[in-house]
Amino acid sequence: MIEAQARLARGPLDLAVDISLAQGVAVLFGRSGSGKTSVADMIAGLIRPREGRILLNGHLVSDVDAGIHIPAWRRRVGYVFQDARLFPHLSVSANLLYGARRRRLSGDGFDEMVALLGLEEHLQKRPGVLSGGEARRVAIGRALLSGPDVLILDEPLSGLDGARRSEVLPFLDRLARSGPPILYVTHSVEETARLADEVLLVADGQVFNAGPPSQAFARPEAVDAAGLGAPISVLEGRASPAVHGSVSLVDLGGTDFHTPPLQVAAGERVRIVVDARDVALALTAAKGVSIQNQLAARVEAMVPTAGGWLVHLSGPGFRLASLVTPQAAQALDLTPGLEVVALVKATAAARYA
Repeated sequence: MIEAQARLARGPLDLAVDISLAQGVAVLFGRSGSGKTSVADMIAGLIRPREGRILLNGHLVSDVDAGIHIPAWRRRVGYVFQDARLFPHLSVSANLLYGARRRRLSGDGFDEMVALLGLEEHLQKRPGVLSGGEARRVAIGRALLSGPDVLILDEPLSGLDGARRSEVLPFLDRLARSGPPILYVTHSVEETARLADEVLLVADGQVFNAGPPSQAFARPEAVDAAGLGAPISVLEGRASPAVHGSVSLVDLGGTDFHTPPLQVAAGERVRIVVDARDVALALTAAKGVSIQNQLAARVEAMVPTAGGWLVHLSGPGFRLASLVTPQAAQALDLTPGLEVVALVKATAAARYA
């Protein structure tokens, strides 16, 4: 558990931090240079806040007014930096056990950790022959075997190409389900949508809980922090056992969503990211078109934007945003309460299982 109500000043940064994480994965999300790593360093004890207090698992580790500052090495925080920082003269096995030995731990769970991270074939290798993805997995394993109460991952996929990112992400998925609370630092929408239970948004000098991805990315601060051209919607669902032709179905909780084939088991969680510019609206179901997702929805609200109207929709099990021109809004006579059909191409939606 992490609780922090503090103010952090470092160079030009002056951040008001008010965040909490109980379990699962909290993604610290914001633009590059916004102060994400500085916040992580403050939680770990590498830098001190200017004011306020921090608790880890209910233990007070920093209180400026009381003069309390528990040093980093006593905080039981596992920290994986952007570069793996492995010891080049040690084998993978010795690197994995380094933190456990320093803390005089037995290394229990070593075999399970090796299996979780898929490192069985690399234990006797030196770091110099590992790929970038393999080195990141070793660094994560080393941090976990040190017995942390909290794990901090600072941009763990930065600098990796698409293949290496795909290599590491499944292991992060498993870790999110079975490991300690995780503070995950990134500016990637993909990583946030896939991994986050809670988004901690860094924007306009504030660091705060913004809710799960489906709520967080509906906020204008998140749109700006992500550098997006339009808001996105994050739809939560489960892979359905039903298959419609060559496509998969995702149950959004009352609405089926068509996607290209998914490599996940029935019942597994799936998150679908949809750009508001890819959502068209109609007053009735369309016939003779290739768009497979025709979702019955109600207009909940309309927000004027520089390019038109941002239309907030809700339907059985989902909330969705659509960006339409003023002409389209006028032609359809869009108003809150109107029943419409949201049209979304299956191939336009990014899917994160």
